[in-house]
Amino acid sequence: MPLVRRLHRRFLIGSMGTLIAFHAMAVLAADQKNPTSSPQAKAGKALATRPATASTLAREQDAARVLIAQTLDRKTDLHLDNVPIEKAIRQLSKNTGIPIKIAKGTLSLLPYGSKTELSATIQRRPLRESLYALLRPLGLKFRCTHECVVIEPTRSLRRIARRATWDELATLEKLHSKKWSKELANSLRFQFRDSPAHDAEENRKILYRLAASVGAGPAATVLQQACDLYGWIWHPYGKAVVILSKTRQIEKLLNRRISCHYVKKNLRDVLLDLAARAGVLLHMEPAVLASLPPAKANRFSMKAENLTIRQALEVIVGETGLNYVIESDGIRIVASVLTPVLGSSQANVTAQATVQALRTNAIVGQITLPGEDDLSVAFFIRENDLPPEVNELRKTMIQRVANTIGDILRERELDD
Repeated sequence: MPLVRRLHRRFLIGSMGTLIAFHAMAVLAADQKNPTSSPQAKAGKALATRPATASTLAREQDAARVLIAQTLDRKTDLHLDNVPIEKAIRQLSKNTGIPIKIAKGTLSLLPYGSKTELSATIQRRPLRESLYALLRPLGLKFRCTHECVVIEPTRSLRRIARRATWDELATLEKLHSKKWSKELANSLRFQFRDSPAHDAEENRKILYRLAASVGAGPAATVLQQACDLYGWIWHPYGKAVVILSKTRQIEKLLNRRISCHYVKKNLRDVLLDLAARAGVLLHMEPAVLASLPPAKANRFSMKAENLTIRQALEVIVGETGLNYVIESDGIRIVASVLTPVLGSSQANVTAQATVQALRTNAIVGQITLPGEDDLSVAFFIRENDLPPEVNELRKTMIQRVANTIGDILRERELDD
């Protein structure tokens, strides 16, 4: 196993060796002097010119995927000294001959974004082993496709929904590298965001009991499965671990800011892209897009600069008359009451229920905090954010104001 050591937010990794180069769809173990004359190259060329069918394409993709997996087990060498992560990955790809890509949006989650630097010394170690050790301290993982190796965020890093801090990456590394135990759990500071502070101790007991029912395993995995059993989800926050409801987490993910430009795109593809950027699932009611005019459904255009994903969805709602509802695993696109889905009475009922659900947790207030350079930060308060007794006081206050306004209007009417 490579030796991994954290030094000044850099990573020292014990090494790896050279890997055979390959071509994504037809892997060619070509002769070094005349690669196009080897039997493998000729076979690959013939395969490339043969008419593709679904079955042959699937076999070719499986073969390419297997080759990448085999190549990851070969050894290579690499030396990095304060190299930005994108350049480091390009160098690793060049040394091994494997196409390695960083998934869109991944670098925006790292503390210094694309400027995050790596230091590593890798000497004749399997690429799979060393790549795993290189990426894990950054909250990243990799997977093989039939075309390349893709580097992407772990689910726990994605759930932070913003640029992570080094403390948060250290917490992730701790939870992914250590086994779950009561001693480890006692060393963690949990914050339960969807319940009053005085319930924290009871919630901790519930979490411990659920974790015990899951069994042994890496702390991150046990914590994930325990939270699933109770409808919770977790992510690091500074040196703490935040526990909150899955619906609240979806809201948090939808508050990520993005810039996008869609020109005459299929609306389904636009919605899928927005859901992918948030890292959530997209559900659509049957035939919901078929209810729209073809110009809206098939040639949708939208440009957004520094908007939240939720705001982008609101733009789509305004443009199309559709609606969306937040669920525990993602968002569901439904027809609004004004846009029935092809005569489906059940869909109309669902749409009305959706609209009602969106209205039940209305915004009831705002907190504005002063910042630097004449900037301020505003937080909207929804009804469910307030304790029941505070909501009752708020409603009483609003009723008193409404009564006062009514009295003033009646007096003026009498004067007239």
